[in-house]
Parts: sequence; C-alpha cells; structure tokens
Amino acid sequence: MSEQSRDGELAARLVSGDEAALRAAYREHVAAVNGLAVRVLSNEALAEEVVQDVFVRLWEHPERFDPSRGRLRTFLLATTHSRAVERVRMEESLRRRHTAAEREPVEVADDPARVTESREVEQAVRSALAELPEVQRVPIEMAYFEGLSYRQVAVELGEAEGTVKYRIRMGMQKLRAALQTTGASS
Repeated sequence: MSEQSRDGELAARLVSGDEAALRAAYREHVAAVNGLAVRVLSNEALAEEVVQDVFVRLWEHPERFDPSRGRLRTFLLATTHSRAVERVRMEESLRRRHTAAEREPVEVADDPARVTESREVEQAVRSALAELPEVQRVPIEMAYFEGLSYRQVAVELGEAEGTVKYRIRMGMQKLRAALQTTGASS
C-alpha cells in the first residue's frame, strides 16, 4: 500500500472517529512532530504542549487534512511549525508584558473600588469553577491553586499527562467563556 493511500485510509478512519487511527498517526509521526517543535521552541515542555495540541487538533478536526493535497506527515509538520511559531510569539509577548509591568509603579494604598472589583472577579471565578465537571475542575485546582505541574497532577490522579493537559485546557476554555458572559474577564 502506498503512503498516500495509507494516509487516505487513515484520514477516513479519523473522520469516522476511529481512536485507533489517531493512535496509529501519533505513533508514526510523534517523533518528527516533537523534533520540529523542540527545534522551533528550544524548550521541551513547550514543545510537548505543541505536540499535544497538534494531535488534539487532528482528532477534533480530521477533515482539515486532505490526502489528495499531500502526506499526513507534511500536514502535521506544517501544523506543528505554525503552532510552535504562535507559541514563540505568545511567549515573547508575555515577556514584554512582564517587563513593562515591572517598570510600572506599585500602588501602595488599596483603592476600595479595585478591592470590590477584585472580590467580584474572585467570586465569579469560584462560581464558574464550581460549574465545571469534576474531571476538569480537580486538575485545574491542583495545577493553579496547589501549584502542581501537569506531570504531578497526572501522577496524583493516576491519569496520563496528556489527558490531564487536555482536561485542563478544555476546563480553562469553559472558564474563559463563562467569565466573558459575566463580564468578569478583562
């Protein structure tokens, strides 16, 4: 079977929701995807997140891969490069904002309006967090409130690290959406 026809069969299986097809694609291409992500990002942890994102996107939107336009490997590497470059830009933007924030003067007295607003936002976050399914809420609480790494959360919960990352990511998206509807996110 040619590589193109194998990719076409794999694409059809992915579109039909065949998890074994995703595992096969992952096994076959993860080394190349990870290698590219590490080269672009120069950071193993960030590269791992990009790799996970690439395969989650493949699973969630398998129709984006068109085997008549090229090989699956090429598609995954193009997606990886795009996601890694986005991540580099995001990290650079974050560094610039932190540097700018460090230069701003620190306010000594608490402004009562800000204290009230801060309490309202805190309450909105707590309410939105309580609405999440337990499988998303618990890992978020462990990672963000207890300060555990994704790997530590995975070990504590007896889950795969990729599963924990995915649940945290989905939970954070739901939190963001819930907070935007309440006007608590700025």
